[in-house]
Amino acid sequence: MPQPTLKASQAGIEKAKTALTDKGWSRQDLADRVVIGEGKKSQTGISLGTVNNFFTCKDVKSQLFVGICKALGLDWEEIREPNGTPSPQKSLPNDNPIAELDPLNINHNNPFIPQHGKIDDTKFFFGREREIRRVFETLNSGSSVAIIGERAIGKSSLLQAIYQQAPNQLHSPRQPIYLNLQNVRDEDDFYGALCSLVSIETAKGYLLQRALESHRLLLLLDEVEKMTWDGFTNQVRGQLRGLAEGNNAPLRLVVAACTSLDTLFPDSQDKNMTSPFKGICIEETLKQWDEKICREFIASRLQASWLTPVAQQVHFTEEEIAGLIAESGGYPQKLMQLCYQTYARYIN
Repeated sequence: MPQPTLKASQAGIEKAKTALTDKGWSRQDLADRVVIGEGKKSQTGISLGTVNNFFTCKDVKSQLFVGICKALGLDWEEIREPNGTPSPQKSLPNDNPIAELDPLNINHNNPFIPQHGKIDDTKFFFGREREIRRVFETLNSGSSVAIIGERAIGKSSLLQAIYQQAPNQLHSPRQPIYLNLQNVRDEDDFYGALCSLVSIETAKGYLLQRALESHRLLLLLDEVEKMTWDGFTNQVRGQLRGLAEGNNAPLRLVVAACTSLDTLFPDSQDKNMTSPFKGICIEETLKQWDEKICREFIASRLQASWLTPVAQQVHFTEEEIAGLIAESGGYPQKLMQLCYQTYARYIN
Protein backbone atom coordinates (compact mmCIF):
# COMPACT_ATOMS: atom_id res chain seq x y z
CA MET A 1 0.00 0.00 0.00
CA PRO A 2 1.62 3.31 -1.07
CA GLN A 3 2.28 5.88 1.61
CA PRO A 4 0.35 9.16 1.38
CA THR A 5 2.27 12.25 0.46
CA LEU A 6 2.25 15.96 1.25
CA LYS A 7 3.72 18.92 -0.54
CA ALA A 8 4.48 22.42 0.63
CA SER A 9 2.67 25.56 -0.45
CA GLN A 10 4.62 28.53 -1.79
CA ALA A 11 3.91 30.44 1.42
CA GLY A 12 5.06 27.43 3.41
CA ILE A 13 8.32 27.25 1.48
CA GLU A 14 9.06 30.88 2.30
CA LYS A 15 8.59 30.11 6.01
CA ALA A 16 10.82 27.06 5.69
CA LYS A 17 13.55 29.02 3.91
CA THR A 18 13.46 31.67 6.63
CA ALA A 19 13.69 29.01 9.34
CA LEU A 20 16.62 27.35 7.54
CA THR A 21 18.46 30.68 7.31
CA ASP A 22 17.76 31.55 10.95
CA LYS A 23 19.31 28.26 12.03
CA GLY A 24 22.34 28.80 9.83
CA TRP A 25 21.82 25.40 8.19
CA SER A 26 22.39 24.16 4.67
CA ARG A 27 19.90 21.76 3.15
CA GLN A 28 22.32 18.93 3.90
CA ASP A 29 22.40 20.02 7.56
CA LEU A 30 18.62 19.81 7.61
CA ALA A 31 18.62 16.37 5.98
CA ASP A 32 21.09 15.14 8.61
CA ARG A 33 18.89 16.36 11.49
CA VAL A 34 15.48 15.01 10.50
CA VAL A 35 14.31 12.35 12.96
CA ILE A 36 11.87 9.71 11.74
CA GLY A 37 9.99 7.38 14.09
CA GLU A 38 10.02 7.12 17.86
CA GLY A 39 11.86 5.24 20.56
CA LYS A 40 14.26 2.49 19.62
CA LYS A 41 12.88 2.39 16.08
CA SER A 42 13.67 6.07 15.44
CA GLN A 43 16.37 6.98 12.96
CA THR A 44 18.06 10.26 12.15
CA GLY A 45 18.81 11.54 8.67
CA ILE A 46 17.07 11.46 5.31
CA SER A 47 18.29 11.96 1.77
CA LEU A 48 19.21 15.39 0.44
CA GLY A 49 16.99 14.63 -2.55
CA THR A 50 13.93 14.44 -0.28
CA VAL A 51 14.79 17.83 1.22
CA ASN A 52 15.23 19.30 -2.26
CA ASN A 53 11.83 17.89 -3.27
CA PHE A 54 10.33 19.53 -0.19
CA PHE A 55 11.75 22.94 -1.13
CA THR A 56 10.56 22.65 -4.73
CA CYS A 57 6.95 21.89 -3.72
CA LYS A 58 7.10 18.27 -4.89
CA ASP A 59 5.29 15.38 -3.21
CA VAL A 60 7.11 14.03 -0.16
CA LYS A 61 6.07 11.05 1.95
CA SER A 62 3.99 12.49 4.76
CA GLN A 63 6.18 11.10 7.54
CA LEU A 64 9.25 12.69 5.98
CA PHE A 65 7.38 15.94 5.35
CA VAL A 66 6.40 16.17 9.03
CA GLY A 67 9.95 15.29 10.09
CA ILE A 68 11.38 18.12 7.98
CA CYS A 69 8.93 20.64 9.45
CA LYS A 70 9.65 19.40 12.95
CA ALA A 71 13.41 19.80 12.46
CA LEU A 72 12.82 23.38 11.31
CA GLY A 73 10.58 24.10 14.29
CA LEU A 74 7.53 24.60 12.07
CA ASP A 75 3.91 23.38 12.22
CA TRP A 76 3.55 21.03 9.24
CA GLU A 77 -0.12 21.99 8.80
CA GLU A 78 0.90 25.61 8.18
CA ILE A 79 3.47 24.54 5.59
CA ARG A 80 1.56 21.98 3.50
CA GLU A 81 -0.52 22.71 0.44
CA PRO A 82 -4.12 22.93 1.74
CA ASN A 83 -5.35 20.40 -0.81
CA GLY A 84 -2.74 17.84 0.21
CA THR A 85 -3.25 14.67 2.23
CA PRO A 86 -5.01 15.69 5.47
CA SER A 87 -3.11 13.54 7.98
CA PRO A 88 0.45 12.22 8.01
CA GLN A 89 0.85 8.52 8.58
CA LYS A 90 3.52 6.07 9.71
CA SER A 91 4.16 2.35 9.78
CA LEU A 92 3.25 0.53 12.95
CA PRO A 93 6.05 -1.18 14.92
CA ASN A 94 4.70 -4.62 13.93
CA ASP A 95 4.84 -3.68 10.25
CA ASN A 96 1.07 -3.88 9.88
CA PRO A 97 -0.54 -1.65 7.23
CA ILE A 98 -0.14 2.07 7.72
CA ALA A 99 -2.26 3.64 10.46
CA GLU A 100 -3.16 7.27 10.85
CA LEU A 101 -1.13 9.25 13.37
CA ASP A 102 -2.67 11.99 15.51
CA PRO A 103 -0.98 15.20 14.26
CA LEU A 104 -0.66 16.56 17.81
CA ASN A 105 1.25 13.49 18.92
CA ILE A 106 3.87 14.01 16.23
CA ASN A 107 5.32 16.95 18.12
CA HIS A 108 4.21 16.57 21.69
CA ASN A 109 3.50 12.93 22.54
CA ASN A 110 7.01 12.50 23.91
CA PRO A 111 8.24 15.57 25.82
CA PHE A 112 11.92 14.67 25.59
CA ILE A 113 12.63 16.44 22.31
CA PRO A 114 14.61 17.41 20.32
CA GLN A 115 17.06 14.55 20.57
CA HIS A 116 19.70 16.01 18.27
CA GLY A 117 21.13 19.38 17.32
CA LYS A 118 20.80 22.72 19.03
CA ILE A 119 17.62 23.69 20.84
CA ASP A 120 16.29 26.83 19.20
CA ASP A 121 12.72 26.79 20.54
CA THR A 122 12.52 28.59 23.89
CA LYS A 123 9.81 26.17 24.96
CA PHE A 124 12.32 23.31 24.94
CA PHE A 125 15.33 25.13 26.40
CA PHE A 126 16.07 24.25 30.02
CA GLY A 127 18.44 25.50 32.69
CA ARG A 128 21.76 27.33 32.24
CA GLU A 129 20.40 30.36 34.09
CA ARG A 130 23.71 30.94 35.87
CA GLU A 131 25.71 30.71 32.65
CA ILE A 132 23.35 33.05 30.80
CA ARG A 133 23.51 35.57 33.62
CA ARG A 134 27.32 35.48 33.64
CA VAL A 135 27.52 35.82 29.85
CA PHE A 136 25.38 38.96 29.81
CA GLU A 137 27.24 40.40 32.81
CA THR A 138 30.45 40.01 30.81
CA LEU A 139 28.95 41.46 27.63
CA ASN A 140 27.50 44.43 29.51
CA SER A 141 30.91 45.09 31.08
CA GLY A 142 32.36 45.64 27.59
CA SER A 143 34.06 42.28 27.06
CA SER A 144 33.36 39.42 24.69
CA VAL A 145 32.75 35.83 25.77
CA ALA A 146 34.08 32.39 24.86
CA ILE A 147 31.84 29.47 25.80
CA ILE A 148 34.05 26.44 26.30
CA GLY A 149 32.73 22.90 26.66
CA GLU A 150 32.82 19.35 25.38
CA ARG A 151 30.85 18.08 22.43
CA ALA A 152 27.11 17.59 23.10
CA ILE A 153 27.30 19.67 26.29
CA GLY A 154 24.86 22.29 24.94
CA LYS A 155 27.06 25.10 23.58
CA SER A 156 24.98 25.65 20.44
CA SER A 157 21.75 25.65 22.43
CA LEU A 158 23.22 28.21 24.83
CA LEU A 159 24.30 30.39 21.90
CA GLN A 160 20.75 30.25 20.59
CA ALA A 161 19.35 31.26 24.00
CA ILE A 162 21.77 34.21 24.13
CA TYR A 163 20.72 35.18 20.60
CA GLN A 164 17.06 35.19 21.65
CA GLN A 165 17.56 37.02 24.95
CA ALA A 166 20.02 39.65 23.71
CA PRO A 167 17.39 42.32 22.87
CA ASN A 168 16.19 42.33 26.50
CA GLN A 169 19.47 41.61 28.32
CA LEU A 170 21.99 43.93 26.69
CA HIS A 171 22.24 47.38 28.28
CA SER A 172 23.46 48.87 24.99
CA PRO A 173 21.41 47.49 22.09
CA ARG A 174 23.19 45.28 19.58
CA GLN A 175 21.79 43.30 16.68
CA PRO A 176 22.43 39.59 17.35
CA ILE A 177 23.95 37.66 14.43
CA TYR A 178 24.40 33.87 14.56
CA LEU A 179 26.92 32.16 12.29
CA ASN A 180 27.83 28.47 12.41
CA LEU A 181 31.33 28.10 10.98
CA GLN A 182 30.62 24.49 10.03
CA ASN A 183 28.70 25.99 7.11
CA VAL A 184 31.63 28.23 6.10
CA ARG A 185 34.21 26.89 3.66
CA ASP A 186 37.08 29.34 4.07
CA GLU A 187 38.03 32.91 4.92
CA ASP A 188 36.40 34.46 1.85
CA ASP A 189 33.24 32.50 2.55
CA PHE A 190 33.30 33.81 6.14
CA TYR A 191 33.42 37.43 5.03
CA GLY A 192 30.65 36.79 2.53
CA ALA A 193 28.44 35.15 5.16
CA LEU A 194 29.06 37.88 7.75
CA CYS A 195 28.34 40.70 5.33
CA SER A 196 25.23 38.94 4.07
CA LEU A 197 23.87 38.63 7.61
CA VAL A 198 24.52 42.32 8.22
CA SER A 199 23.03 43.23 4.80
CA ILE A 200 26.13 45.04 3.53
CA GLU A 201 28.27 44.45 0.46
CA THR A 202 30.99 41.84 0.91
CA ALA A 203 34.17 43.45 2.19
CA LYS A 204 37.22 42.74 4.32
CA GLY A 205 40.01 44.69 5.95
CA TYR A 206 39.60 48.47 6.12
CA LEU A 207 36.53 48.44 3.86
CA LEU A 208 34.77 46.10 6.28
CA GLN A 209 35.75 48.28 9.23
CA ARG A 210 34.27 51.32 7.52
CA ALA A 211 31.10 49.45 6.55
CA LEU A 212 30.55 48.37 10.15
CA GLU A 213 31.23 51.75 11.76
CA SER A 214 27.52 52.52 11.96
CA HIS A 215 26.56 49.05 13.19
CA ARG A 216 26.49 47.59 16.68
CA LEU A 217 26.42 43.80 16.45
CA LEU A 218 26.54 40.83 18.78
CA LEU A 219 28.27 38.18 16.68
CA LEU A 220 27.71 34.62 17.90
CA LEU A 221 30.21 32.24 16.29
CA ASP A 222 29.60 28.51 16.63
CA GLU A 223 32.25 25.85 15.98
CA VAL A 224 35.07 28.41 16.12
CA GLU A 225 37.59 25.53 15.85
CA LYS A 226 36.99 25.78 12.12
CA MET A 227 39.24 28.85 12.12
CA THR A 228 42.24 26.59 12.71
CA TRP A 229 41.62 24.73 9.45
CA ASP A 230 43.17 25.35 6.05
CA GLY A 231 41.49 28.28 4.35
CA PHE A 232 41.65 30.52 7.44
CA THR A 233 44.59 32.77 8.29
CA ASN A 234 45.52 34.96 11.21
CA GLN A 235 44.21 37.96 9.28
CA VAL A 236 40.53 37.12 9.77
CA ARG A 237 41.06 36.38 13.45
CA GLY A 238 43.05 39.59 13.84
CA GLN A 239 40.30 41.60 12.18
CA LEU A 240 37.69 40.16 14.53
CA ARG A 241 39.87 41.27 17.44
CA GLY A 242 40.16 44.78 15.99
CA LEU A 243 36.43 45.04 15.41
CA ALA A 244 35.66 43.87 18.96
CA GLU A 245 38.08 46.11 20.90
CA GLY A 246 36.63 49.02 22.87
CA ASN A 247 33.34 49.73 24.62
CA ASN A 248 31.81 51.19 21.48
CA ALA A 249 33.27 48.61 19.07
CA PRO A 250 31.17 47.47 16.09
CA LEU A 251 31.33 43.86 17.31
CA ARG A 252 30.86 42.14 20.60
CA LEU A 253 31.69 38.43 20.32
CA VAL A 254 30.29 35.25 21.81
CA VAL A 255 32.24 32.29 20.45
CA ALA A 256 31.76 28.59 21.21
CA ALA A 257 34.57 26.05 21.19
CA CYS A 258 35.49 22.70 22.68
CA THR A 259 38.93 23.92 23.76
CA SER A 260 40.23 26.98 25.57
CA LEU A 261 41.05 29.70 23.04
CA ASP A 262 44.60 30.05 24.36
CA THR A 263 45.08 26.37 23.51
CA LEU A 264 43.17 26.57 20.24
CA PHE A 265 45.05 29.66 19.04
CA PRO A 266 48.29 29.59 21.07
CA ASP A 267 49.99 32.17 18.91
CA SER A 268 48.03 31.92 15.64
CA GLN A 269 50.88 31.56 13.15
CA ASP A 270 53.79 33.40 14.67
CA LYS A 271 55.16 32.47 18.09
CA ASN A 272 55.95 36.10 18.74
CA MET A 273 52.30 37.10 18.34
CA THR A 274 49.53 37.09 20.91
CA SER A 275 46.49 34.98 20.21
CA PRO A 276 43.92 37.27 18.52
CA PHE A 277 41.28 36.38 21.11
CA LYS A 278 43.53 36.77 24.17
CA GLY A 279 42.24 39.52 26.44
CA ILE A 280 39.15 40.00 24.30
CA CYS A 281 37.05 36.96 25.25
CA ILE A 282 36.36 36.03 28.87
CA GLU A 283 35.86 32.27 29.06
CA GLU A 284 32.75 30.67 30.51
CA THR A 285 33.10 26.90 30.95
CA LEU A 286 30.01 24.82 30.29
CA LYS A 287 29.86 21.75 32.51
CA GLN A 288 27.61 18.72 32.80
CA TRP A 289 24.35 19.06 34.72
CA ASP A 290 24.54 17.95 38.34
CA GLU A 291 22.02 15.51 39.82
CA LYS A 292 19.72 18.27 41.07
CA ILE A 293 19.42 19.89 37.65
CA CYS A 294 18.95 16.52 35.95
CA ARG A 295 16.06 15.72 38.29
CA GLU A 296 14.51 19.13 37.76
CA PHE A 297 14.78 18.68 33.99
CA ILE A 298 13.07 15.27 34.04
CA ALA A 299 10.28 16.55 36.31
CA SER A 300 9.70 19.65 34.17
CA ARG A 301 9.35 17.62 30.98
CA LEU A 302 7.01 15.04 32.52
CA GLN A 303 4.77 17.91 33.68
CA ALA A 304 5.12 20.08 30.58
CA SER A 305 2.04 22.19 29.88
CA TRP A 306 2.37 21.53 26.14
CA LEU A 307 2.40 17.74 26.57
CA THR A 308 -0.47 16.01 24.80
CA PRO A 309 -2.92 14.71 27.43
CA VAL A 310 -2.81 10.94 27.88
CA ALA A 311 -5.13 8.57 29.73
CA GLN A 312 -2.64 8.17 32.55
CA GLN A 313 0.22 10.58 33.23
CA VAL A 314 3.66 9.03 32.91
CA HIS A 315 5.87 8.96 36.01
CA PHE A 316 9.42 7.62 36.05
CA THR A 317 10.36 5.47 39.02
CA GLU A 318 13.14 6.55 41.37
CA GLU A 319 15.21 3.64 40.09
CA GLU A 320 14.71 4.77 36.50
CA ILE A 321 15.61 8.39 37.29
CA ALA A 322 18.78 7.40 39.14
CA GLY A 323 19.76 5.12 36.28
CA LEU A 324 19.12 7.79 33.64
CA ILE A 325 21.24 10.34 35.48
CA ALA A 326 24.07 7.90 36.04
CA GLU A 327 24.10 6.63 32.44
CA SER A 328 23.92 10.13 30.94
CA GLY A 329 26.79 11.44 33.05
CA GLY A 330 24.98 14.78 33.22
CA TYR A 331 25.30 15.42 29.47
CA PRO A 332 22.03 17.16 28.46
CA GLN A 333 21.70 15.60 25.00
CA LYS A 334 22.45 12.11 26.28
CA LEU A 335 19.95 12.53 29.12
CA MET A 336 17.34 13.75 26.63
CA GLN A 337 17.83 10.69 24.42
CA LEU A 338 17.70 8.23 27.33
CA CYS A 339 14.57 9.87 28.76
CA TYR A 340 12.96 9.79 25.32
CA GLN A 341 13.49 6.04 25.14
CA THR A 342 12.16 5.50 28.66
CA TYR A 343 9.06 7.60 28.02
CA ALA A 344 8.45 5.82 24.71
CA ARG A 345 8.32 2.48 26.53
CA TYR A 346 5.53 3.79 28.74
CA ILE A 347 3.34 5.19 25.95
CA ASN A 348 3.92 2.31 23.57
